[in-house]
Amino acid sequence: MMGMAMAFVMNKSACLLAFSLAVLCSASYAATADKTATPLPGKVMPRELAREAYYQIETNVFDRAQLQDAYTKINLAADQNRDEAFIYVAVSLGTLVAGYTIGDWYDLTTFPGDVVQQALAHARQAVALDSNLGQAHAQLARILIVKKEFHEAAQHITKAKALDPNSFYPWYFEGIWYEKQGQVAEASQAFDHAQQYATRAHHPMLVLKHREYVAKIGGDFALQEKLLKDSIGLNPNNAYSYGSYAAFLMCKGRYREAIVQWEKAIRITPYGRAVSQLEQAKQYIAQEKTKFAQAKPKTGCA
Repeated sequence: MMGMAMAFVMNKSACLLAFSLAVLCSASYAATADKTATPLPGKVMPRELAREAYYQIETNVFDRAQLQDAYTKINLAADQNRDEAFIYVAVSLGTLVAGYTIGDWYDLTTFPGDVVQQALAHARQAVALDSNLGQAHAQLARILIVKKEFHEAAQHITKAKALDPNSFYPWYFEGIWYEKQGQVAEASQAFDHAQQYATRAHHPMLVLKHREYVAKIGGDFALQEKLLKDSIGLNPNNAYSYGSYAAFLMCKGRYREAIVQWEKAIRITPYGRAVSQLEQAKQYIAQEKTKFAQAKPKTGCA
């Protein structure tokens, strides 16, 4: 088995958390992680530990404590069986989350250095360890979509469907596969299927976010705005839902409305982009209209 070690970059402060599948954790990380770890009833099988870690990472991509807890679960699973394929599925996702900067989660430019290549290697290892694990094929398809290797991604989506026809993930990633190629109707249909097979509380939010992207691609800005509002309704305590709507309003030149949404986001979590864009919106309003009315702020949305 490979004796690899890698570091998870947890946030913009570039704080590193060491993780190794060969040598479980450094003593300092293990001590920190154990303090925040969720108690586990009895002995849990390594696949279930890794599966729960995957969901925990996916649900809490910006929550350091939750991510530490998820990595602890991965370490516990690896301690029992380092050849468990789902460990590598979870580590593949964790690698993306650790390396994420800002922007589209399915765009290669969002991730620095060799982050995507590392995530790809872990996903391929998962498939190699258990070619009958549908989630391994689905995760590999996800990374291939990021790399715009659509042909191979489609093969693994098809395989994941065959192995686990009632799973949310093959349909969800198929929707993104179509989305990234501008195929609005096909993406919407795939997301309909994903919604049908949603089993976790966060699954509808994942689908809703990409339905919003598809509406944008299709030029249906009224639907896009509705979906952004629906996202807030589904998760009113999520600062990033308000931030996404605020960014949409910024792009439409609706700065006063954007200020309201940025302020709501900041009251929940004062993350950097919300703070900076709030000031940007205020500046646009303060400046003379003739000079700035048609200027498009650099919010990251086109």
